[in-house]
Amino acid sequence: METTPDKLNILSLQYYSYPDAIGGAWGLTYEINKRLVERKHRVHLITCKPEDTLPDQETIDGVEYYRIAKRHSKNLYRLSRALRKKLNQIFLQGSIDLIHIHNPLIARLVLRDSRLRKVPVVYHFHSSWYDEEKINCLAQGPEDGHSSLWFRLKLAFRLSLIRRMEHYCYRRSKSILFLSEYSKKHYLDYGGSRKIRLRVIPGGVDINFFHPLTASQDPAEIRSHLKLPAEGRLMLTVRRLEARMGLENLIIAASEVMHRRPMDDFHLLIAGKGSLEGKLRDLIRQQDVENRVHLLGLVPREQLPLYYRSADLFLLPTLALEGFGLATVEALASGIPAMGTRVGGTLEILQHIDDKLLFPGTDPKSLAAGLERFLNDPESFHALGSRCRLEVEEKYSWEKVVDRIQEEFILLQRK
Repeated sequence: METTPDKLNILSLQYYSYPDAIGGAWGLTYEINKRLVERKHRVHLITCKPEDTLPDQETIDGVEYYRIAKRHSKNLYRLSRALRKKLNQIFLQGSIDLIHIHNPLIARLVLRDSRLRKVPVVYHFHSSWYDEEKINCLAQGPEDGHSSLWFRLKLAFRLSLIRRMEHYCYRRSKSILFLSEYSKKHYLDYGGSRKIRLRVIPGGVDINFFHPLTASQDPAEIRSHLKLPAEGRLMLTVRRLEARMGLENLIIAASEVMHRRPMDDFHLLIAGKGSLEGKLRDLIRQQDVENRVHLLGLVPREQLPLYYRSADLFLLPTLALEGFGLATVEALASGIPAMGTRVGGTLEILQHIDDKLLFPGTDPKSLAAGLERFLNDPESFHALGSRCRLEVEEKYSWEKVVDRIQEEFILLQRK
Protein backbone atom coordinates (compact mmCIF):
# COMPACT_ATOMS: atom_id res chain seq x y z
CA MET A 1 0.00 0.00 0.00
CA GLU A 2 1.52 3.29 -1.12
CA THR A 3 1.51 6.05 1.48
CA THR A 4 2.07 9.77 1.08
CA PRO A 5 1.36 12.52 3.63
CA ASP A 6 -1.92 13.23 1.82
CA LYS A 7 -2.83 9.60 1.04
CA LEU A 8 -3.41 7.57 4.18
CA ASN A 9 -4.06 3.94 4.99
CA ILE A 10 -6.75 4.18 7.67
CA LEU A 11 -7.99 1.47 10.03
CA SER A 12 -11.63 2.16 10.99
CA LEU A 13 -12.94 0.28 14.05
CA GLN A 14 -16.66 -0.24 14.63
CA TYR A 15 -18.87 -2.84 16.28
CA TYR A 16 -21.60 -2.67 13.63
CA SER A 17 -21.62 -0.63 10.46
CA TYR A 18 -23.86 0.56 7.65
CA PRO A 19 -25.27 -1.02 5.48
CA ASP A 20 -25.15 -4.12 7.70
CA ALA A 21 -27.10 -2.26 10.39
CA ILE A 22 -29.12 0.96 10.44
CA GLY A 23 -28.45 3.77 12.92
CA GLY A 24 -27.22 7.34 13.11
CA ALA A 25 -23.65 6.56 14.21
CA TRP A 26 -23.26 3.78 11.65
CA GLY A 27 -24.62 5.96 8.87
CA LEU A 28 -22.26 8.76 9.87
CA THR A 29 -19.14 6.58 9.75
CA TYR A 30 -20.22 5.10 6.40
CA GLU A 31 -20.54 8.57 4.89
CA ILE A 32 -17.14 9.63 6.24
CA ASN A 33 -15.33 6.47 5.12
CA LYS A 34 -16.88 6.56 1.65
CA ARG A 35 -15.75 10.14 1.11
CA LEU A 36 -12.26 9.49 2.45
CA VAL A 37 -11.90 6.76 -0.18
CA GLU A 38 -13.13 9.18 -2.85
CA ARG A 39 -10.25 11.44 -1.78
CA LYS A 40 -7.76 8.63 -2.51
CA HIS A 41 -7.29 7.42 1.06
CA ARG A 42 -7.62 3.71 1.75
CA VAL A 43 -10.01 2.61 4.51
CA HIS A 44 -9.93 -0.85 6.11
CA LEU A 45 -13.05 -1.30 8.25
CA ILE A 46 -13.17 -4.01 10.93
CA THR A 47 -16.73 -4.64 12.06
CA CYS A 48 -18.99 -7.40 13.42
CA LYS A 49 -21.81 -9.16 11.62
CA PRO A 50 -25.32 -8.56 12.90
CA GLU A 51 -26.28 -11.53 10.71
CA ASP A 52 -24.00 -14.40 9.65
CA THR A 53 -25.32 -14.35 6.08
CA LEU A 54 -23.01 -11.40 5.36
CA PRO A 55 -19.65 -12.17 3.68
CA ASP A 56 -16.46 -12.17 5.73
CA GLN A 57 -14.86 -9.64 3.42
CA GLU A 58 -16.08 -7.31 0.67
CA THR A 59 -15.60 -3.82 -0.71
CA ILE A 60 -18.50 -1.34 -0.52
CA ASP A 61 -18.13 2.11 -2.09
CA GLY A 62 -14.38 1.59 -2.03
CA VAL A 63 -14.27 0.81 1.71
CA GLU A 64 -12.76 -2.61 2.51
CA TYR A 65 -14.99 -4.43 5.02
CA TYR A 66 -13.51 -7.13 7.27
CA ARG A 67 -16.39 -8.76 9.15
CA ILE A 68 -16.28 -10.88 12.29
CA ALA A 69 -18.76 -13.74 12.67
CA LYS A 70 -21.72 -13.10 14.97
CA ARG A 71 -20.84 -16.06 17.20
CA HIS A 72 -17.36 -14.62 17.82
CA SER A 73 -18.58 -11.08 18.49
CA LYS A 74 -20.49 -12.11 21.64
CA ASN A 75 -17.48 -13.59 23.47
CA LEU A 76 -14.46 -11.47 24.44
CA TYR A 77 -11.90 -14.26 23.99
CA ARG A 78 -13.20 -15.32 20.58
CA LEU A 79 -13.66 -11.69 19.54
CA SER A 80 -10.05 -10.91 20.46
CA ARG A 81 -8.75 -13.86 18.40
CA ALA A 82 -10.95 -12.92 15.45
CA LEU A 83 -9.73 -9.32 15.54
CA ARG A 84 -6.13 -10.54 15.52
CA LYS A 85 -6.80 -12.57 12.38
CA LYS A 86 -8.38 -9.59 10.63
CA LEU A 87 -5.40 -7.43 11.52
CA ASN A 88 -3.04 -10.05 10.11
CA GLN A 89 -4.97 -9.94 6.83
CA ILE A 90 -4.67 -6.16 6.69
CA PHE A 91 -0.97 -6.09 7.58
CA LEU A 92 -0.19 -8.48 4.72
CA GLN A 93 -1.00 -5.50 2.49
CA GLY A 94 1.25 -3.02 4.30
CA SER A 95 1.30 -0.69 7.29
CA ILE A 96 -1.44 1.40 8.89
CA ASP A 97 -1.03 5.19 9.06
CA LEU A 98 -3.93 6.10 11.34
CA ILE A 99 -6.56 4.40 13.50
CA HIS A 100 -10.08 5.86 13.55
CA ILE A 101 -12.06 4.58 16.55
CA HIS A 102 -15.86 4.49 16.59
CA ASN A 103 -16.34 1.74 19.18
CA PRO A 104 -14.30 1.38 22.39
CA LEU A 105 -14.81 -2.38 22.77
CA ILE A 106 -13.35 -3.24 19.38
CA ALA A 107 -10.67 -0.58 19.79
CA ARG A 108 -9.57 -1.77 23.25
CA LEU A 109 -8.92 -5.26 21.92
CA VAL A 110 -7.26 -4.11 18.70
CA LEU A 111 -4.95 -1.61 20.40
CA ARG A 112 -3.30 -4.43 22.34
CA ASP A 113 -1.48 -5.34 19.14
CA SER A 114 2.17 -4.22 19.38
CA ARG A 115 2.28 -3.41 15.66
CA LEU A 116 -0.08 -0.49 16.31
CA ARG A 117 1.80 0.99 19.26
CA LYS A 118 3.15 4.01 17.37
CA VAL A 119 0.21 4.54 15.03
CA PRO A 120 -1.70 7.79 15.75
CA VAL A 121 -5.25 7.24 17.05
CA VAL A 122 -8.33 9.43 16.53
CA TYR A 123 -11.37 8.70 18.70
CA HIS A 124 -14.77 9.72 17.31
CA PHE A 125 -16.95 10.45 20.34
CA HIS A 126 -20.49 9.62 19.17
CA SER A 127 -21.76 9.40 22.75
CA SER A 128 -20.85 7.93 26.12
CA TRP A 129 -21.21 4.16 25.84
CA TYR A 130 -21.29 4.03 29.65
CA ASP A 131 -24.36 6.29 29.86
CA GLU A 132 -26.17 4.68 26.94
CA GLU A 133 -25.67 1.22 28.39
CA LYS A 134 -26.89 2.35 31.80
CA ILE A 135 -30.07 3.85 30.35
CA ASN A 136 -30.80 0.82 28.15
CA CYS A 137 -30.11 -1.76 30.88
CA LEU A 138 -32.35 0.02 33.37
CA ALA A 139 -35.11 0.32 30.77
CA GLN A 140 -34.93 -3.39 29.89
CA GLY A 141 -34.22 -4.70 33.40
CA PRO A 142 -36.74 -6.03 35.92
CA GLU A 143 -39.36 -3.66 37.30
CA ASP A 144 -37.62 -3.81 40.67
CA GLY A 145 -34.28 -3.16 38.96
CA HIS A 146 -33.24 -0.44 41.40
CA SER A 147 -33.84 -2.75 44.39
CA SER A 148 -32.66 -6.11 42.99
CA LEU A 149 -29.18 -6.70 44.42
CA TRP A 150 -28.16 -9.19 41.71
CA PHE A 151 -29.31 -6.87 38.93
CA ARG A 152 -27.45 -3.91 40.45
CA LEU A 153 -24.25 -5.93 40.93
CA LYS A 154 -24.28 -7.16 37.33
CA LEU A 155 -24.95 -3.66 36.04
CA ALA A 156 -22.20 -2.13 38.19
CA PHE A 157 -19.66 -4.71 36.96
CA ARG A 158 -20.66 -4.21 33.33
CA LEU A 159 -20.50 -0.43 33.59
CA SER A 160 -17.12 -0.57 35.32
CA LEU A 161 -15.68 -2.57 32.41
CA ILE A 162 -17.15 -0.14 29.90
CA ARG A 163 -15.74 2.87 31.73
CA ARG A 164 -12.26 1.34 31.77
CA MET A 165 -12.40 0.53 28.06
CA GLU A 166 -13.54 4.03 27.17
CA HIS A 167 -10.89 5.76 29.25
CA TYR A 168 -8.15 3.52 27.87
CA CYS A 169 -9.14 4.57 24.34
CA TYR A 170 -9.19 8.24 25.37
CA ARG A 171 -5.68 8.02 26.81
CA ARG A 172 -4.40 6.23 23.72
CA SER A 173 -5.78 8.90 21.37
CA LYS A 174 -3.95 11.91 19.98
CA SER A 175 -7.22 13.57 19.02
CA ILE A 176 -10.89 13.23 19.96
CA LEU A 177 -13.59 14.42 17.58
CA PHE A 178 -16.98 15.53 18.95
CA LEU A 179 -20.22 16.04 17.05
CA SER A 180 -21.27 19.01 19.21
CA GLU A 181 -20.13 21.27 22.03
CA TYR A 182 -22.54 19.30 24.21
CA SER A 183 -20.64 16.06 23.50
CA LYS A 184 -17.33 17.75 24.29
CA LYS A 185 -18.66 19.02 27.61
CA HIS A 186 -20.10 15.60 28.39
CA TYR A 187 -16.68 14.04 27.78
CA LEU A 188 -14.99 16.54 30.10
CA ASP A 189 -17.65 16.03 32.79
CA TYR A 190 -17.10 12.30 32.36
CA GLY A 191 -13.49 12.75 33.47
CA GLY A 192 -11.83 13.22 30.09
CA SER A 193 -8.44 14.86 29.76
CA ARG A 194 -7.96 18.36 28.34
CA LYS A 195 -4.39 17.43 27.38
CA ILE A 196 -5.64 15.51 24.34
CA ARG A 197 -6.42 17.48 21.18
CA LEU A 198 -10.20 18.09 21.27
CA ARG A 199 -12.10 19.19 18.14
CA VAL A 200 -15.79 19.73 17.48
CA ILE A 201 -16.75 18.64 13.95
CA PRO A 202 -20.50 18.14 13.43
CA GLY A 203 -22.16 15.34 11.56
CA GLY A 204 -23.26 15.97 8.01
CA VAL A 205 -25.86 15.24 5.38
CA ASP A 206 -25.82 14.39 1.69
CA ILE A 207 -27.49 17.54 0.39
CA ASN A 208 -28.00 16.02 -3.07
CA PHE A 209 -29.75 12.92 -1.69
CA PHE A 210 -31.83 14.82 0.88
CA HIS A 211 -33.42 17.83 -0.79
CA PRO A 212 -36.77 19.67 -0.85
CA LEU A 213 -39.62 18.79 -3.15
CA THR A 214 -38.91 19.67 -6.76
CA ALA A 215 -41.39 21.39 -9.05
CA SER A 216 -42.17 18.06 -10.73
CA GLN A 217 -42.95 16.22 -7.48
CA ASP A 218 -46.50 16.02 -6.15
CA PRO A 219 -46.78 15.52 -2.35
CA ALA A 220 -50.08 13.68 -2.80
CA GLU A 221 -48.45 11.21 -5.20
CA ILE A 222 -45.58 10.62 -2.76
CA ARG A 223 -48.03 9.93 0.06
CA SER A 224 -49.95 7.52 -2.15
CA HIS A 225 -46.74 5.75 -3.21
CA LEU A 226 -45.68 5.32 0.43
CA LYS A 227 -49.21 4.30 1.51
CA LEU A 228 -49.40 7.20 3.96
CA PRO A 229 -52.60 9.01 5.02
CA ALA A 230 -53.79 11.15 2.12
CA GLU A 231 -55.22 13.93 4.30
CA GLY A 232 -54.05 15.82 7.37
CA ARG A 233 -50.76 17.04 8.74
CA LEU A 234 -47.97 14.45 8.84
CA MET A 235 -45.45 14.62 11.69
CA LEU A 236 -42.47 12.30 11.31
CA THR A 237 -39.71 11.01 13.57
CA VAL A 238 -36.89 8.66 12.54
CA ARG A 239 -35.36 6.95 15.56
CA ARG A 240 -34.00 3.73 16.94
CA LEU A 241 -36.76 2.47 19.23
CA GLU A 242 -34.71 2.70 22.44
CA ALA A 243 -35.19 4.16 25.91
CA ARG A 244 -33.42 7.52 25.59
CA MET A 245 -35.28 8.53 22.42
CA GLY A 246 -38.38 9.83 24.24
CA LEU A 247 -40.84 8.03 21.99
CA GLU A 248 -43.16 7.00 24.83
CA ASN A 249 -43.56 10.65 25.80
CA LEU A 250 -44.22 11.59 22.19
CA ILE A 251 -47.00 9.01 21.86
CA ILE A 252 -48.62 10.21 25.10
CA ALA A 253 -48.33 13.83 23.88
CA ALA A 254 -50.00 12.92 20.58
CA SER A 255 -52.80 11.26 22.55
CA GLU A 256 -53.29 14.37 24.69
CA VAL A 257 -53.47 16.62 21.62
CA MET A 258 -55.86 14.27 19.84
CA HIS A 259 -58.28 14.16 22.75
CA ARG A 260 -58.13 17.94 23.24
CA ARG A 261 -58.47 18.66 19.52
CA PRO A 262 -60.52 15.81 18.02
CA MET A 263 -61.33 17.84 14.90
CA ASP A 264 -57.65 18.39 13.98
CA ASP A 265 -56.50 15.91 11.35
CA PHE A 266 -52.90 14.90 12.02
CA HIS A 267 -50.81 11.73 12.02
CA LEU A 268 -47.60 10.83 13.83
CA LEU A 269 -45.26 8.55 11.85
CA ILE A 270 -42.49 6.72 13.76
CA ALA A 271 -39.83 5.13 11.52
CA GLY A 272 -37.26 2.76 12.98
CA LYS A 273 -36.78 -0.47 14.85
CA GLY A 274 -35.42 -1.39 18.28
CA SER A 275 -35.98 -3.16 21.56
CA LEU A 276 -38.99 -1.02 22.56
CA GLU A 277 -41.15 -1.87 19.55
CA GLY A 278 -43.48 -4.15 21.54
CA LYS A 279 -43.85 -1.65 24.38
CA LEU A 280 -44.62 1.17 21.94
CA ARG A 281 -47.29 -0.87 20.19
CA ASP A 282 -48.88 -1.61 23.56
CA LEU A 283 -48.75 2.06 24.52
CA ILE A 284 -50.41 3.10 21.25
CA ARG A 285 -53.26 0.70 22.01
CA GLN A 286 -53.52 1.85 25.62
CA GLN A 287 -53.70 5.49 24.52
CA ASP A 288 -56.29 4.60 21.88
CA VAL A 289 -54.39 6.36 19.09
CA GLU A 290 -54.03 3.51 16.55
CA ASN A 291 -55.68 5.71 13.93
CA ARG A 292 -53.24 8.59 14.54
CA VAL A 293 -49.86 7.07 15.53
CA HIS A 294 -48.21 4.67 13.08
CA LEU A 295 -45.09 2.54 13.59
CA LEU A 296 -43.55 2.25 10.12
CA GLY A 297 -40.75 -0.16 11.01
CA LEU A 298 -37.35 0.21 9.40
CA VAL A 299 -37.57 2.47 6.35
CA PRO A 300 -35.11 1.58 3.54
CA ARG A 301 -32.55 4.32 3.14
CA GLU A 302 -33.40 4.85 -0.52
CA GLN A 303 -36.99 5.68 0.46
CA LEU A 304 -36.15 7.88 3.45
CA PRO A 305 -35.94 11.18 1.47
CA LEU A 306 -39.50 10.61 0.26
CA TYR A 307 -40.77 10.28 3.82
CA TYR A 308 -39.11 13.57 4.75
CA ARG A 309 -40.57 15.34 1.71
CA SER A 310 -44.06 14.01 2.46
CA ALA A 311 -43.97 15.28 6.07
CA ASP A 312 -45.04 18.68 7.36
CA LEU A 313 -42.89 18.56 10.50
CA PHE A 314 -40.02 16.44 11.82
CA LEU A 315 -39.86 15.64 15.55
CA LEU A 316 -36.91 14.70 17.78
CA PRO A 317 -38.21 14.07 21.35
CA THR A 318 -34.90 12.86 22.83
CA LEU A 319 -34.64 12.50 26.61
CA ALA A 320 -30.83 12.36 26.93
CA LEU A 321 -27.46 11.97 25.19
CA GLU A 322 -28.26 13.47 21.79
CA GLY A 323 -24.72 13.99 20.57
CA PHE A 324 -25.87 15.43 17.27
CA GLY A 325 -28.96 14.05 15.50
CA LEU A 326 -28.33 13.10 11.88
CA ALA A 327 -32.04 12.70 11.23
CA THR A 328 -32.56 16.33 12.23
CA VAL A 329 -30.22 17.68 9.57
CA GLU A 330 -31.61 15.22 7.02
CA ALA A 331 -35.05 16.70 7.64
CA LEU A 332 -33.76 20.27 7.45
CA ALA A 333 -31.96 19.46 4.20
CA SER A 334 -35.28 18.19 2.87
CA GLY A 335 -36.79 21.62 3.46
CA ILE A 336 -39.06 20.71 6.35
CA PRO A 337 -38.86 22.29 9.82
CA ALA A 338 -37.67 20.11 12.70
CA MET A 339 -38.87 20.48 16.27
CA GLY A 340 -36.74 18.95 19.02
CA THR A 341 -36.09 18.90 22.73
CA ARG A 342 -33.40 21.11 24.21
CA VAL A 343 -31.06 18.14 24.62
CA GLY A 344 -27.46 18.07 23.47
CA GLY A 345 -26.70 18.72 19.83
CA THR A 346 -30.36 19.35 18.94
CA LEU A 347 -30.27 22.67 20.78
CA GLU A 348 -27.12 23.71 18.93
CA ILE A 349 -28.67 22.91 15.54
CA LEU A 350 -32.14 24.39 15.97
CA GLN A 351 -31.54 27.51 18.06
CA HIS A 352 -29.82 29.16 15.07
CA ILE A 353 -32.98 28.80 12.99
CA ASP A 354 -35.89 29.72 15.28
CA ASP A 355 -36.60 29.24 18.99
CA LYS A 356 -40.11 27.99 18.27
CA LEU A 357 -38.54 24.81 16.91
CA LEU A 358 -37.52 23.85 20.46
CA PHE A 359 -39.89 22.11 22.86
CA PRO A 360 -40.03 23.72 26.34
CA GLY A 361 -39.16 20.37 27.98
CA THR A 362 -38.95 16.61 27.41
CA ASP A 363 -42.12 15.51 29.27
CA PRO A 364 -45.41 14.69 27.48
CA LYS A 365 -47.00 18.00 28.50
CA SER A 366 -44.13 19.98 26.94
CA LEU A 367 -44.22 17.90 23.77
CA ALA A 368 -47.99 18.34 23.51
CA ALA A 369 -47.57 22.12 23.85
CA GLY A 370 -45.10 22.09 20.96
CA LEU A 371 -47.38 20.00 18.75
CA GLU A 372 -50.26 22.36 19.43
CA ARG A 373 -48.06 25.34 18.59
CA PHE A 374 -47.47 23.78 15.19
CA LEU A 375 -51.12 22.84 14.63
CA ASN A 376 -52.22 26.38 15.56
CA ASP A 377 -50.00 27.95 12.90
CA PRO A 378 -48.55 25.38 10.47
CA GLU A 379 -47.91 27.99 7.78
CA SER A 380 -45.35 29.85 9.89
CA PHE A 381 -43.44 26.58 10.31
CA HIS A 382 -43.70 25.82 6.61
CA ALA A 383 -42.25 29.27 5.88
CA LEU A 384 -39.03 28.21 7.64
CA GLY A 385 -38.32 25.52 5.03
CA SER A 386 -35.92 27.51 2.86
CA ARG A 387 -34.08 28.79 5.93
CA CYS A 388 -33.71 25.22 7.20
CA ARG A 389 -32.23 24.13 3.87
CA LEU A 390 -29.82 27.07 3.78
CA GLU A 391 -28.59 26.33 7.31
CA VAL A 392 -27.67 22.80 6.24
CA GLU A 393 -25.95 23.90 3.05
CA GLU A 394 -23.79 26.37 4.97
CA LYS A 395 -22.82 24.12 7.89
CA TYR A 396 -23.57 20.45 7.42
CA SER A 397 -22.80 19.25 3.89
CA TRP A 398 -20.67 16.12 4.04
CA GLU A 399 -18.03 17.66 1.82
CA LYS A 400 -17.40 20.46 4.32
CA VAL A 401 -17.44 18.04 7.26
CA VAL A 402 -15.01 15.56 5.66
CA ASP A 403 -12.73 18.46 4.65
CA ARG A 404 -12.22 19.13 8.36
CA ILE A 405 -11.82 15.47 9.30
CA GLN A 406 -9.26 14.91 6.54
CA GLU A 407 -7.36 17.98 7.67
CA GLU A 408 -7.18 16.56 11.20
CA PHE A 409 -6.02 13.14 10.01
CA ILE A 410 -3.25 14.50 7.81
CA LEU A 411 -2.06 16.85 10.55
CA LEU A 412 -1.79 14.04 13.10
CA GLN A 413 -0.08 11.65 10.70
CA ARG A 414 2.57 14.26 9.88
CA LYS A 415 3.46 14.88 13.55
